Amino acid sequence: MKIIFFSISLLALLVSCSDNTKICDCLEAGEKLQSFSVKMFTREASSKDLTEMKRLKKEQTQKCKDFQTMDGKKMLELKEECE
Repeated sequence: MKIIFFSISLLALLVSCSDNTKICDCLEAGEKLQSFSVKMFTREASSKDLTEMKRLKKEQTQKCKDFQTMDGKKMLELKEECE
């Protein structure tokens, strides 16, 4: 399960768009989701945790939807500008 959430988060980090603000928002949403996922694996998840996980996943999906088909090289260029 850790691998699944990490993969989803990594995918969010690897997608991109021409608008730098949007890619930075996407990356931030992916980092939040990944961070929360890691916390869930250190303890038993409550229904509140699962609700929060779904909310973060929905937010990440929404913010990253425009970047799903972007070339990896272009994504890395835009990602550098966010750091």
